[in-house]
Amino acid sequence: MRYQEAYELIDAGVIAGGIELPVSHNLIEIYFDQAIKEIAMRAVRKKDSQTFTASGKEYIFTKANYSGQIYKVELDQTDVPFVDESAIISNVDDDEVSKIGYYIKTDVSNGSITGVTGASPTVVTSTSHGLATGDFVIFSEIKGHYVTASKVSHLNSKRLAITKVDDNSFSVAVDSSGGGTTAYSSGGAWQQDTHKLYLTKNPSSDNGLRVYYYASPEEKTSLSSRVDLPQQLIPAAIHCTLGHFLNLGGNLQVGSGHMGLARKIEQDYMETSRAKEPMPHLIPNPMQVFVTTRNGSIENTTGADD
Repeated sequence: MRYQEAYELIDAGVIAGGIELPVSHNLIEIYFDQAIKEIAMRAVRKKDSQTFTASGKEYIFTKANYSGQIYKVELDQTDVPFVDESAIISNVDDDEVSKIGYYIKTDVSNGSITGVTGASPTVVTSTSHGLATGDFVIFSEIKGHYVTASKVSHLNSKRLAITKVDDNSFSVAVDSSGGGTTAYSSGGAWQQDTHKLYLTKNPSSDNGLRVYYYASPEEKTSLSSRVDLPQQLIPAAIHCTLGHFLNLGGNLQVGSGHMGLARKIEQDYMETSRAKEPMPHLIPNPMQVFVTTRNGSIENTTGADD
């Protein structure tokens, strides 16, 4: 099913349900698109991975479907355990760290925008931005700089990787040089959203680093985009959206009915499609290593110590 058909079904449900709350198309998109992501991460849990050349302690996730839900990290085909960042002591030499571990965090900063070019790539002016090539930012509040026909912004609400031009400007891979695009008017802000994996010590230069995670659903690019959920689960997202509107309008009894039906659809799907699927996200990574190997050796799956 495409997003277009899903939105039409929600429109019909709003009318049939007598929802008095004014429901705009934008409001439908916000609630339905969020429901899609939440259900996909709970019930579907598609697996993906990203491979890095091991060099240094910091690694930026560049895949758009990275969700932050990591269930396994391998360094040279050996499990790397998770450690809490709060337990890390700064400025400790590698020789004083007995075993390598990993933790994750999102680098956050923000800045204001004073200019955006209508070029390809688009260059953004932001005084003393402090960003580095490869960082990701989310744009908002930019006036102008949109496609005239659809009034859809080239940048607002988008999360994009940047290339540093100099201390006061950076570029993003957006082509706004075509016809029918309005010029930048004023304003704008960005917020850094760089997802990183950190190692507690520098790995050997010949190691390969691979991170396994549960992937976010495919991003919607237009109304014709496919809803990235199994067909059985799309009604759950529709009922969840209608339940939100009913609850906001004060009709809590009917709204809770839609919410309950959405949960039942999701539960039925999980019981039939994932009944015997291993769920390593339920066990912390260090415990997974203990349960399956006891001594951390991938080859030793008997549970006996070498």
